[in-house]
Parts: sequence; structure tokens; C-alpha cells
Amino acid sequence: MRWGKIVTKLFNAWGGSAPPEVASGAAAAFLPDLAVGPVRPTARLEAQGAALPRHESLCEAPTISIVLGSLNRFDLLRRAIESVRMELRETLGEILVVDGGSTDGSAEWLVRQSDIITIIQKNRFELSGYSLRKRSWGGFMNMGFRAATGRQLLMISDDCLLAPGAVSAALKRIAEAEAAGVKVGACAFYFRNWPEEDRYYVQRTIGGNLMVNHGLYSKEALEAVGYADERSYVFYKADTDLSLRIWRAGFVIIDSPGSICEHYIGVGEALRASNNAVMDYDREQMRRLWPDLVSKAAVSKMGKVFLDKTPGPQAESAWGEMRRREQASLEGATSK
Repeated sequence: MRWGKIVTKLFNAWGGSAPPEVASGAAAAFLPDLAVGPVRPTARLEAQGAALPRHESLCEAPTISIVLGSLNRFDLLRRAIESVRMELRETLGEILVVDGGSTDGSAEWLVRQSDIITIIQKNRFELSGYSLRKRSWGGFMNMGFRAATGRQLLMISDDCLLAPGAVSAALKRIAEAEAAGVKVGACAFYFRNWPEEDRYYVQRTIGGNLMVNHGLYSKEALEAVGYADERSYVFYKADTDLSLRIWRAGFVIIDSPGSICEHYIGVGEALRASNNAVMDYDREQMRRLWPDLVSKAAVSKMGKVFLDKTPGPQAESAWGEMRRREQASLEGATSK
């Protein structure tokens, strides 16, 4: 009889649950606790539906975690955080910012904020004349997703503003959907790219599946799919892929018409994205990973679902002057 089976037999005789079988005598050398016939752990109380109370010194767990990524966009970041703080006045939440090693004062400002959990990861560097990243967008954002403790995780960018009531409307929408029996994995916020667009919308990606550009993910869904893909994409299509994997895992992505997100588009930003080799690479990766969804018929189902709502003055008020300075600076540089 092998050593592992002897240990199991003895362990059962002592009244414990059977430990993982030891493959050989050589493996037993790495388990010094075998000599006492340890009682191996099986189930915790939470698994049986009865969680223990928290200690009085611990704050209540947040309902929502708001996760942002940022790099050298201090003016935009501060405005984004201001809109987030306004949303959390009546909701128990936490703010997490993953900063890529900003040198414009962002990092120093972040670590002084008592209500922000800051993760600083110097992601980009130069090597032999090439600009490289230590982590993809998925790997960068997953640090914030994994650190978050809320049941719902709101993902926005540092160049976004949340319209008043966006968070509460989304939480209400999710609760209503779940009460109706919907297994909600994510909730898409309506957005527009300011100042280029004047209508809010959510997007149907390949196959016609609703996706999240900005919005809430359930922690359960993120854990079920293993969070964002850190390997296959560089930047542009990782959020699309995450939405598709949430659908594939049996969850549903809903919309929240009461949740508005303004997204700032810098001067020339859209043009850079359309002429970007990284965008081309990510699109090709998506074609390879989702062959059933990139047929002509499936791609034809892509599109936008528009919201019948007139944009308010929030974006112009927050970003108007900054945008005009950016435009003047670019025009001055090109005229020289």
C-alpha cells in the first residue's frame, strides 16, 4: 500500500475528512504536519449561508467600488473625482485609482486624498528607443478590480464625468432587474464623446451584444470570468472582450437610462485612435478569439442604442475652457 493511502486510512480512523492523497513517499517530505494526523479544513460558516458579524472597529463594506485608471491627466482626473464624490454622498462606496506613474502632480495629489485608495504602477517605459508597457489595459485595470470590495464595481476613465444621480439610478435599475429574475453581470451607462457628439448612447458590439464602455460590473461576474483578459489585447478591445465573456458565462448586461457619463475627447484623439496600429492589432485579436461573432451577419448587428435626452451643460462647464486652451495650443504649434 502506498504511503499516501496509509496516511488517508489513518486519518479517516482518527475521524477527519480525507486529505488530498499524497502521491508518493517523496511528496510526504514536504508535509511536516502529517505526523499528527491533521484535521483538514472542509467548509466555512459563510459557505453555509451564515456570515459572522464584523468587528465594531471595521467600517461597513461598501456597496459600490469606483475604479479609474489614470496617467498624466491631472486636470481631467480632479474633475472626474469631483463628480464621483458627488455620487457617493448618499451611497456607501469607495474610490480606487490605478495611476501609471504620473509626473504631472497626479500621484502626489492622489496619495494625499483620504477617501481614495491609490495604486501606483509605473507602467510605461522606454527601451532602445521603443515605448513599452509592463501591463496591458486589462492587467492595469485588474489591479483596481481585484482590490475593490464592493458588490458592484463602476469603471470609468479619468476623462469622464458622472451626471448627478447616475450611480443611484444604476443600482436601482440592477435591483429591479434582479427582482425580475435577471442574472445581472453588468450595467451599461449611456455616454457621449464630448464635444464631438450630441446624443447619449450605449453600444451593441459584435453579434449585437450590449457591452459596457462605462458602467457597473458585478464582482461576482468579474470573478466568474477571471477579470479582464491581460494577455490577448493591448488596450482598445479588452473591455469589449470582457463584456462578451460575461455574456458567455451566463450573465446578462443591462442598460440604465438614468445613468449618464460624459466622456472627454481631446483634440486629435479620435484621429489618433483611427490611425493606430494598436487598434488594428486588438481588432485582429478579437477576430481570432470570437470567430462565431465576426461573420458578416453577426457584425451587421452592431450599433448604438440612443437615449432620448438632451445633453445638459455639465461637460461644457467642466471642460469648455480647457478644451479651448488645448485647441489654441495645437493651432499655435502647427503654425510655427
